[in-house]
Amino acid sequence: MPERASDQLTKALIVAAKTESTVQAYRHILEDKARTDAAEVDAAKISSPIHGWPFAVKEVFDIAGVPTSGGSAAFHGRVPETDATAVQLLRHAGAVLVGTLISHELTCGLDTPPTRNPYDTDCYPGGSSAGAGVSVAVGSARFALGTDAAGSVRIPAVMTGTTGFKPTFGLISSHGVMRQATAPSIDHVGIIAKTASDVSEVFNVISAPDMQVSATLHHIAEPSSSPIACDGLRLAVLGKKTLSALAEIYPLDREIEAAFLVACDTFRSAGARIEEIEIPALSQAIETIVTFFSAELSCAHADLLTSRRKSYHPGVLNMIEEAFTMSADQLLQAVRTRVAIRQDIASAFDATRAKFLLTPTTPRTAMSLGNFDPSKELGSLITFTCGFNLSGNPAISLPCGQTAGGLPVGLQIVGPQYSDLSVLEISRHFQELTKWHRMRPPLIV
Repeated sequence: MPERASDQLTKALIVAAKTESTVQAYRHILEDKARTDAAEVDAAKISSPIHGWPFAVKEVFDIAGVPTSGGSAAFHGRVPETDATAVQLLRHAGAVLVGTLISHELTCGLDTPPTRNPYDTDCYPGGSSAGAGVSVAVGSARFALGTDAAGSVRIPAVMTGTTGFKPTFGLISSHGVMRQATAPSIDHVGIIAKTASDVSEVFNVISAPDMQVSATLHHIAEPSSSPIACDGLRLAVLGKKTLSALAEIYPLDREIEAAFLVACDTFRSAGARIEEIEIPALSQAIETIVTFFSAELSCAHADLLTSRRKSYHPGVLNMIEEAFTMSADQLLQAVRTRVAIRQDIASAFDATRAKFLLTPTTPRTAMSLGNFDPSKELGSLITFTCGFNLSGNPAISLPCGQTAGGLPVGLQIVGPQYSDLSVLEISRHFQELTKWHRMRPPLIV
C-alpha cells in the first residue's frame, strides 16, 4: 500500500526545516497549501505511480497565486493565475507541490544565488536549476522540475549527486514557463530526482501533448523495440579529435576522466561494446548556444527595459542589450552551426549503429564560491552538455563517482531523437550496477 501523501509531505517539510537555513534551495515553501493538497490526494485515493510524491519547481514555472519572478527584481509582483501545464499534470496524478526553487536571475547564470551545495557549502551547486538539484539531494523534495538551455538541469544534477534528465526537445510542454526566463528554441523542461527510475515515472506523467505548445503534438517518445540488455549493446564515446577540441575550451579534470573510464568499464563488464565517434561541430556549440540564448531572451525584454532597467542585474541587462546589436551574420552562422551539430550527431549514431553516446557531464567538479565569477566560469561547465540543447537529443546525467574531496561526478548518456524511454532504461541498468545514486550529502548523513 502506498505511503500516504500527508506522511510523505511531512517528511519533506521536516528535512526542509532542518536544511533550508544552510542550503537555501527554496524561494517559497507553500506549506499550508501543500498540506491541504496532500489531504485531498489521500481522500481521493488517486491511483498513480507518483501518488503523494512531494515535488518542487524552479521559480520560472507558473504557480497559480504564487509570486513567480524568475529570480529577478524586474518581475517582482508577477503572480500567475494558472499553473504551468507540467505542474497541472503532476497535481492531477497525485503529486504534491512543496514550493518554488531559487534560480539564477532569469536563468542567465550571471548572478550568484544564495543556494549552496550540500556536499560542500563552499562550492557552487550547479546551473540555474541548482535549487532543484539541492532540494532533491537533501530530500526536501522527491523530485523537481527545472529548465535546461545549455545544461541547467544536468549540471546541478552532477554537482548535487542526483539524476538529471533533459528529454528530446518538445516532449514536455513549456506552457506556463516564464517567457522572460527562457530561450524557446533551446530550452527544455527537465526532471531531477535521485534515480532514473523516479525520473521515468515523472516523465511518463508530463510527456503529454499540449494544445498550447505545437512541438508536443508532433511526436511521442518511441518505445523500445525490445528490452535493452547490456550484453551486446553498442555504445559510443567521443573520439580523440573531438575531445582534444573540447579540452581547448576547458581541460577534462583527471578525477572526472578516471570516473568516466570506470563507468565505461561497468558497461563493458556487462557485455557492451564501445567505440569512438567524432562529432567535430561540438567544439563550436558554446558560442552558438550563447548566441541563441541571448538573442531569444532579449526578444522577451525589448519592451520592458525602459521602465525596468534599474531592476535588472547589471550582467543580465548588459547581455540583453548586447543582443540587440547582434549582426545578421552572427545569427546566420549560429543557425549553420546548429544544423552542422544536428547532422554530425545523427551521422555518428547512424555510422556506428550505437544506441547511446557516453560522455562526462562536465569537465570539472563544483568550483569554489570564494572567487566565483559566473560570467567567466559557467562556460567551463557546459562543454559536454550544450551541444545537445542545439540538437534536441535526449540526455541524462547520472552520478558515477566522487572526487578525493567528496564532490560528485556525473556520467552523461545521450540517445537519438525520441529515444527517451530507452535512455531512461539504460540509465536504470547503470544504477542497478553501481552505487553512486545512493550517495547522500554529509549535511544529512
